[in-house]
Amino acid sequence: MATDDAPDYALGYESVGTEHSGVYLPVAGSFPGWLSGTFVRNGPGKFEAGGTAFEHWFDGLAMLRRFGFDDGVTYANRFLRTEAYREAAAGRVDAAGFAATPDRGPLDRIRDALSLSPTDNANADVVRIDGRYVALTESPRAVAFDPDTLATRGRFEWADDLPVGHTTPHLRRDREGGVWGYLTTFFPRAAYRLFRVPPGTRRREPVATVPVDEPAYMHSFGLTARYAVLVEQPYVVAPWRLLTPGDEPFVRRYEWKPQRRTRFLVVDRASGELAAEPRVPPFFTFHVVNAFEDGGDVVLDCVAWDTPSVLNGTFLDRLRSPGGSGGGGELRRYRVPLDGRSPEYEVLAEGVALPRCDGAREARRHRYVYAQDAAASGPPRGIVKVDAETGEERTWRDPDAYASEPVFVPRPDRADPPDPAAEDDGVLLVELLVPGEDRAAVAALDAETMEELGRAPTPDPIPFGFHGQFYRDGA
Repeated sequence: MATDDAPDYALGYESVGTEHSGVYLPVAGSFPGWLSGTFVRNGPGKFEAGGTAFEHWFDGLAMLRRFGFDDGVTYANRFLRTEAYREAAAGRVDAAGFAATPDRGPLDRIRDALSLSPTDNANADVVRIDGRYVALTESPRAVAFDPDTLATRGRFEWADDLPVGHTTPHLRRDREGGVWGYLTTFFPRAAYRLFRVPPGTRRREPVATVPVDEPAYMHSFGLTARYAVLVEQPYVVAPWRLLTPGDEPFVRRYEWKPQRRTRFLVVDRASGELAAEPRVPPFFTFHVVNAFEDGGDVVLDCVAWDTPSVLNGTFLDRLRSPGGSGGGGELRRYRVPLDGRSPEYEVLAEGVALPRCDGAREARRHRYVYAQDAAASGPPRGIVKVDAETGEERTWRDPDAYASEPVFVPRPDRADPPDPAAEDDGVLLVELLVPGEDRAAVAALDAETMEELGRAPTPDPIPFGFHGQFYRDGA
């Protein structure tokens, strides 16, 4: 129950005590008959280790949740059985996280900086690589799991010798089925290392290395048919600072240096050469929606803030307080010329978070962006659909629920790539927290009309999560 000191959405930051396996859920309304497959989401499910509470949302222990759609709706949830999980069960925090600060000696700090002993708390997203289902975070230690039982299968091992480093949980897939990502390495010389994983392999092939003096914090990137685009925001760290003693968390060692401005590193996918590196006024972003080419320009959509102040709102004491973190960012469309002209941007929408588009439009022009409607204080209560061509917005809201990231699932008989007129022919799957009922739910929204079609409540509440993917049966 909500109070002045504990608003109802504080339930979304409470630890889970029960794991479920294949529970059939009651359904209100109906889910489309063609919706058959598995919706897997990732996010924190436990916020303490022994008697020590985590300070930051991003450090909560990874808990997978699975919604199965096949002659009904089933639900399962399970914590990843990682080293981080076992250490927490023993009342310890032995690996540095986003803001977790274990008691580390000088040698351990060097190992952390070299990413030789990073956390394996893979709580951000999931991906399928070479037939394996993998949980990811910004740490290089990915974790494999069983998509049916959610059982942990152990560390996911890459079949290459690339150096370890800070990475992205948002890998991109090209039209040929290859998977793209990058590493940020700090020693002996700091650099961004772009790689591609060919279809049917676990081998990361180097594409480009971009040396840098002070590496930036980057959470995601863009991919077009010809280019990869790193968004180097001026939230940077001098590598030596990662070695200094003290209990300052990893994220606090970064500094906002707006005079550096934000740089778009446009890398030619074929040659690995920089095609352009223009700078724009500083901004901070977590999530790139998509990127594509238009004439001689690269167009990139992202959710942006003028400063990294949004990070202050992701500490748990703020999130649990009245007002929460408050407000999302601007959905911006940046046009990045490759001929030396200055980039420009337009604001497509305000107050949004966790944006997605139709996955079939990856590296292609997209029309619609779906996101949390995060304009008001506190966690988002709705989902907004933004038409990038007309500027029209359609919003679904439930005054009694809080909405997670929307994931678009196309109708299976739709052409690939879809006709532009059919880009929104499908549903949005959204995980909800319903504090008044002390439980959560999964809902399906008609992606064209933004009307709710069906909802299936879970036995217990589910903490606010981050990202997820839908995997169609037989896909």
